Amino acid sequence: MKMIKGYSLIEMLIVLLIFSFLALISLSFLSSSTNSFFQVNSKTEDLKELIIASEIIKDDLIHLSDRPIRNEYGIQKRSFLLAVNLVQEGSVLEFVRYSSSDGAGQIGSLQKIKYVLEDGTLNRYTSTFLNSPYSNKALKLISDISELKINDPLTNSISPYDFDYIPRLLNFNIKIKEGFFNKIFIVSNA
Repeated sequence: MKMIKGYSLIEMLIVLLIFSFLALISLSFLSSSTNSFFQVNSKTEDLKELIIASEIIKDDLIHLSDRPIRNEYGIQKRSFLLAVNLVQEGSVLEFVRYSSSDGAGQIGSLQKIKYVLEDGTLNRYTSTFLNSPYSNKALKLISDISELKINDPLTNSISPYDFDYIPRLLNFNIKIKEGFFNKIFIVSNA
């Protein structure tokens, strides 16, 4: 008669211990993979925002107008205003641009554009007429901004108080969460 030998209790406990270690290692790998996925996804969303905002700002600056304008009271003022050192929230850029989609001919009409930093979000406001107020609905460009600075631009005029003050270059430094973004825009009409 043949004797059937099974596994001992110690052998079964060792096998269970090995399987539990493999399960723990698999769970930690899965957890780190999930965290990495969410971090990469967050960075990708930030980069998408930056790319879209960069293209919108670039398009605005390409169509920048160098004509002095009049405000709603008829007083002549500059067509380009820049808050160079932005410490508190407020207007960052304000200028007039050609709108090629509106108006007649190749030049089109003029419209006012204003970039404002509000609650950590860079918003873009527009006005279809030079003497009308800005719309209440803003286009949200970049969110979660902890710091925004536009370095002193290289300009054509001697004084920033000239009516002909149009920069040639604008250097944006934006800090989003822990990452920095630096972009130099070339202004076409300067």
